Amino acid sequence: MNYKEYMKVVEEKLSTMTEEEKTKWIYNKARTAKEHERSKILNSLDEKQEFNPIIYEKDKIEKWCEKVEEGDIYFECSGHEEYDDSYWDSDYVYDYYDPFRIIDELYKAFQVAEDLLLQRKYKESWMINNRLLNLSFFVSDRDTGDWNELEFEEVMDEILTTFNYKRIVLNLMYATYQITKGKERTESLYRYLTWDKCKNTKIEDMFSIGSEELKNIDSFMEEWISFLADTNGDRAAELLLEACLYNEDKDYLCEIARTKYLKHPVLFKYACEYLLNENKYTECESLGIEAISVLLENLIIRGEIADLTAKAAIKLNHSYIVNKCYEAAFNSESTLNNYIRLFELPDYENITKKAAKYIEILPEDFTGNYNNKNKQMMINTISKDHKDIIRFFNGEFDYIYGKCKMNNTTLGWSINFKGVAVPLFILLLNKDDKLTKAIEKLVNGIMYRLGFIGDVQSFYDIFLKWKEKQVLAEEEYDKYISWLKEEVDKRTEAVVGGGYRNSYYKAAILVVSLGEILESNGMVNGRRLMIEHYSKVHSRKSAFKAEIELLNE
Repeated sequence: MNYKEYMKVVEEKLSTMTEEEKTKWIYNKARTAKEHERSKILNSLDEKQEFNPIIYEKDKIEKWCEKVEEGDIYFECSGHEEYDDSYWDSDYVYDYYDPFRIIDELYKAFQVAEDLLLQRKYKESWMINNRLLNLSFFVSDRDTGDWNELEFEEVMDEILTTFNYKRIVLNLMYATYQITKGKERTESLYRYLTWDKCKNTKIEDMFSIGSEELKNIDSFMEEWISFLADTNGDRAAELLLEACLYNEDKDYLCEIARTKYLKHPVLFKYACEYLLNENKYTECESLGIEAISVLLENLIIRGEIADLTAKAAIKLNHSYIVNKCYEAAFNSESTLNNYIRLFELPDYENITKKAAKYIEILPEDFTGNYNNKNKQMMINTISKDHKDIIRFFNGEFDYIYGKCKMNNTTLGWSINFKGVAVPLFILLLNKDDKLTKAIEKLVNGIMYRLGFIGDVQSFYDIFLKWKEKQVLAEEEYDKYISWLKEEVDKRTEAVVGGGYRNSYYKAAILVVSLGEILESNGMVNGRRLMIEHYSKVHSRKSAFKAEIELLNE
């Protein structure tokens, strides 16, 4: 329930209460207030708002701030190494000390600012909060004598870890609303809401604080929406969504999405999500199709919108729309998930080949104009390795095989394409569909590099469905298995023979899973024979044999 809905319910309930009932309710509210809330209650009961036992401390706060800025008041610190399980894995950690009781003074000063706010002295409250939040604090290193400087947010991260930052910012925003108007007000409020610590703060949070209800909220919201619609960035789009839904007006959200998509394409996504959650599938499908038609094809957000549109189309049994959305999703966001999904389509052979051809022209490095604060403008790119992964799933096995044959790398597979290609061939050639411990760990080891979204079981299920559509001749099985045996042998020798103990488990997974595909292809006791062979070759490597034991079924 947002602020507007809440206040509507409050007004309805109050209208049914007698004066005596209202007085009793107020009395009980005051009676049960916590000690730290009593000052606020007293202020709210006094129309003139004269109750303020510490108002005289305003000048004292300013003098204290000056001492902080001049370095007369500061924190101290001392550093030390902090080790994890491994002796070689450590971090340099600082302990902070507060000899001048800075933390206590900050809490007192912020309380003064809040008391001033409750007295409706908004300018004074804003000045104190703004002053404190923009302070920098000197830090003296006890060990070296060096001096450093921390911004307020850094002090929060390192020292003031339990500080209620949101409450202070809301007080600042409330005061800003009261003392400014028009563009100055919207720009100031937006600046506060873009601070890193305010990611989860909403504009309507400001409406429910302070000693008096904010005036002209509806007209302000119109100004706020107009400002955000012309402001770049993901945060502006998030706040715009909230503002559009303030009146629970989905039509307004859809209209803003249609008119401001060049600056805020993500609004189409927000609108589709809202409609989908409300089970308005026809409207979601219609808006999604419109978005797909007007947005640039290389925008990743277009692919996300196509995915949402497909979900609505599935609910409506519009298979033709679903198919088109799947294609659009891949063209805008060329991930493995979106590619494999194309195999579900009736004409998958032509569609998947066309899609594999399409990625050849995609840039491998990002060259677009966006930053981390405007991810809605990200364009579709794909790395060289991911292009090859798509080619593998397109059935271009000989191409991948030939590329790996020319690659003599036996170490560093976690960053080398062979570290993905070999496991994929093992999965492809295994004629037994059982998800063994070795296969499970093999899949788990490559899912991140494949860019697959989902768990091991879901990937394996999808892989098996895809594999049903692949046709290999027996001579291809023989050729690829022969090559895999060579690769596993060289890899195991490099890792286990080289004494890379932390990677023994990787070699064990390859050995056992290779044995399983040999057995599935007709070699009697293939799994056991492979294990016995490598256990004998590396008989002195008990840690390696222990890793193999962990893979026993």
